[in-house]
Amino acid sequence: MTSNPVPTVKPETKTFGDYAKFVRDWIGFPAAVITAITALFVPAKNNALALLRLDAPTLSLDYQYVDYLNLGLDDTAIALQANEVFVSVPVYHYTLTNAGPTAATVRPQMTCSTDKLNGHFNLIDIATTKRQLSDFKLLPAESVFVNIVLSESGTTKDGYPPTEKPFTCEMAYADKYGFKKLVMPFDDGQPKKEMPKKALSINPLLLGGVDDRRIGLRELYCPDIVRGLDLGSGPIDCLSDKQILAIEPVYLWEGALQRVLRQASDFRQATAGTAPRTPGLILTGFDNPDWATKTEEMLGTLHTFTPALSVWLCPDKPPGQDQKPPAKVVLDVVCKEHTFPAPP
Repeated sequence: MTSNPVPTVKPETKTFGDYAKFVRDWIGFPAAVITAITALFVPAKNNALALLRLDAPTLSLDYQYVDYLNLGLDDTAIALQANEVFVSVPVYHYTLTNAGPTAATVRPQMTCSTDKLNGHFNLIDIATTKRQLSDFKLLPAESVFVNIVLSESGTTKDGYPPTEKPFTCEMAYADKYGFKKLVMPFDDGQPKKEMPKKALSINPLLLGGVDDRRIGLRELYCPDIVRGLDLGSGPIDCLSDKQILAIEPVYLWEGALQRVLRQASDFRQATAGTAPRTPGLILTGFDNPDWATKTEEMLGTLHTFTPALSVWLCPDKPPGQDQKPPAKVVLDVVCKEHTFPAPP
């Protein structure tokens, strides 16, 4: 009798691919469980917050830096930029953040008050230099940059509404529960251990409003006559019963001459020729040695100029400007008058 041989079983050889599959399956299992738990937990958490009315947006406004927007320069193509910038707008740059679980619709305005002064601020679009008119939505866990400028300021007595508490700023917004205000205290100058939460690091009322240097120049050189009248071709610097005057630095005399001739023509048309005004120039800085060449160029070019033109050459810094308030300039006393065409 012959016996059947007992078959030998070879040990199973595990390949690298088998080990990789094992690791993938057992590592992937906890990840899937965690994903499933998270998918269930987050809605449950939000539902719980909603039941307790704790799911409102949480807004904060953080100061970044202050900048100045120069009109005619920053908002104008390079080829069209003016030779001189007169109007500058100080701008505060902030970051507005929503750290809450739901969205907020924000009104693009802000009001700030001290114990004496109230200020109203607008959010602007830097690209267009225009005020933002539309409310905007701030989603959960979202931050946006906002640019804030001072629109107007004054006392409560003068009709400027204050915030509910002094030394605070208020920004209105709406959420799923209705209208709300983001209230942000700022430093009142009194010593304290620490500022409260949501506090602004700087007093926004220190920003100041739009600065137009032309207004100061008109008040300085034309204190007792009409200033800033606009007939469609730009504000007239100074308008007396005899003359229309344009104020510019002496190195910009050509532009000043073009402007005043155009404004004199517009005034003649507006009054149907019944009240003509002689054009004139107030040119500052003739005593600056860097502009001496321009002064001589102007005098030589206008020597035989017609129609009649009066030019006052005024110093770069008229006397009395260090006083408070600065002394007004009397043209016939402080400046040198030249009439054209020059007499033979």
